[in-house]
Amino acid sequence: MNDFLFSDFLEDQTTYGALQAYWHARLAFLDGQCAPYLRTAFANGQPFYDGNPIVNLADRNASKAARIVQQCPLEFGPCYTSFEQAIELADGDGHRPAREKVIVLTLTADSAQRAEEELRAWFMPG
Repeated sequence: MNDFLFSDFLEDQTTYGALQAYWHARLAFLDGQCAPYLRTAFANGQPFYDGNPIVNLADRNASKAARIVQQCPLEFGPCYTSFEQAIELADGDGHRPAREKVIVLTLTADSAQRAEEELRAWFMPG
C-alpha cells in the first residue's frame, strides 16, 4: 500500500502551498547555494498550480539545475523516475550551457527521501 502525501495538491491551492513549504523545508540544505530558475506563474502572477515543477533549483556557479515534477497519485499511482539533460541557464549576458536533473514522482515518504538524496548527490558531490 502507498501512503501518498498531499494527494489532493492539484485540487486544493492551500494544499499546494503546504506542499511547496514541505519541499522547501526538505531541501533547505541547498539554501544559499541554489535559487529558482523557472517561472511557476503566469504573467499576471497567478501560479500554475500544476506540479511542473513543484521545485526548481539552479546552482549557476556549477552550471547545474534540478526540478521535481510531481504527478497526481490518483492518475499515475506510484512512480519515480529521473534523468539528466542539457539545458541553457539564463545569466546576465544571455544563456550558458548547463546540466539539469529532472525527477518525476508521486509523493510518498520514500519517494521524498529518494529525491532528497538524489538532489544532495547532484548539487553536493563528493
